[in-house]
Amino acid sequence: MNRARAIEDPLAPFEPSPTEPWDAARAAHLARRAGFGTRPDEVRELVALGPRAAVDRLVDFADEDRELDAELAAKGGSLAELDNQNRIGERLGENTRAWWLYRMVRGRAPLQEKLCLFWHAHFACRESELLPPPLLLAQNRTFRRLAAARFGDVLAAVARDPAMLVFLDNRSNEKTRPNENWARELLELFTLGVGAYEQHDVVEVARVFTGWRLSPDGSAFAFAPEHHDDGDKRVLGERIAGRGGPEGEREGVELLARLARDPRTAERLAGKLARWFLADEPEPACVAALATELVARDFSVRETLRTLLCSRAFHAPDSRFALARTPVDLVVAAARTLEVQNAHLLGLERTTARMGMQLLRPPNVAGWKLGKHWIHPSAAAHRASFARELAALPHTTRSVDGRAALDLERLAAGLTEPRALARSLGERLFGVEPATDALDDFVSTLAPGASPHDVVRAALERWVGAADFALA
Repeated sequence: MNRARAIEDPLAPFEPSPTEPWDAARAAHLARRAGFGTRPDEVRELVALGPRAAVDRLVDFADEDRELDAELAAKGGSLAELDNQNRIGERLGENTRAWWLYRMVRGRAPLQEKLCLFWHAHFACRESELLPPPLLLAQNRTFRRLAAARFGDVLAAVARDPAMLVFLDNRSNEKTRPNENWARELLELFTLGVGAYEQHDVVEVARVFTGWRLSPDGSAFAFAPEHHDDGDKRVLGERIAGRGGPEGEREGVELLARLARDPRTAERLAGKLARWFLADEPEPACVAALATELVARDFSVRETLRTLLCSRAFHAPDSRFALARTPVDLVVAAARTLEVQNAHLLGLERTTARMGMQLLRPPNVAGWKLGKHWIHPSAAAHRASFARELAALPHTTRSVDGRAALDLERLAAGLTEPRALARSLGERLFGVEPATDALDDFVSTLAPGASPHDVVRAALERWVGAADFALA
């Protein structure tokens, strides 16, 4: 019987016991889900904190990562030039992707970056000639600032976000020609979900948001009363009083708040959070409990995740390695766990694109698919290629500029015996000790007298490309 089904209250707190201890395996599981993997010393710190304090460490991140910002500025070049609004086109898009991936690899608040990615997938906007990277970069910073905020605050910010106004055409929504694109996706994808509304509601929501436009330079939100339909509307059976002049904007504010508090929105958001942090196919009881928690926590993503990450369902043994990693999660986890120097020079943005996930370019407004979508033969080939690229990186024990590199001696951790070294690397990558047969098989492939550096490179090529590393 599936253990998750046997848990009557899936969000009840996990309590360590002699048979279910708080140990390195559970701490590594937490780090994988609330971030992108972690180093052995960070796992040891989480173990020492205990389950509740470990979750608090990850969830209570600061809004700003000033150390990372200083590091990015010191790197210079493409990582420090993103605010030049005149640099448009493919190069700026690639630089923005590299900048964001670097933040994921090096940031002190991995959950903040993972939530930023979550919101990018939920409120998916795609780079194009009409929607250049500077607007998406500004949106990305909004997602980071509000990463763990109340859902209503995130929704209100997105409704006014210039990138979204362009992508779903609400900038051209006016009373004489209502545009329904934003209205439909607001109801179907961002809040209530399919089947919770009718076409009449789409028409009325479009009327509510007439006049929500861009400033003359296209960089900020502006409300244009002269383009707003000030008549009464009726959405989901409830009246919204029409307002004229600057007060017309309040119609949209009222509707957004109503949608953000709706129980159907809670259920939809809970399902997406569960698929992002718990399992590819979460138990309905877990999703229902998480939706109830969202409502009880006033839709605070931070407090809801705190409950989930502390829960019995999250720490159940069959919850481990129950998520298929997206390409972004996979490459960031590898670079972060292996402490790759100058990860921006590794071309991670090109690697994720080859794997089928290009940041700033989701396939459609519904975002990327999750779960088994990423498990296929082509994905295995790309993982193997990426693993070979990592294994071939130059070795250095010093901080270097101008190239991506690995400190093979740090990864070897002072070990010279091949089997012990392989076991240590397996624990670093997977958070658990590799199975005996996997170690036996790996050691049998090594050349006689293989040096520690050779063992490290062979292990990276074998295990980063393995199917097991594609699971978190």
